Amino acid sequence: MSICGLSDKIKYVVDSAPFKQGKFTPATHISIVSPETLVNDPVEAIIIMAGSYSDEILKIIEGRYNDINKVAILRDFGLEII
Repeated sequence: MSICGLSDKIKYVVDSAPFKQGKFTPATHISIVSPETLVNDPVEAIIIMAGSYSDEILKIIEGRYNDINKVAILRDFGLEII
């Protein structure tokens, strides 16, 4: 995120690991929040950057967060728009 200069465009980072929530990302200092934040403080788009877990996270987003229409996954070959 810091290399791409995206920190001013990212509202927060979602992570289901409780020990990361309430902390900040290194270098960019973006708040790390729980998935429930997507309901209480929705966003326009999501970029999934979770390596081998990305497809699993996509299924969760599609099942729980119907209002989010713009989703992309960072893959080895680049950004895949879903």
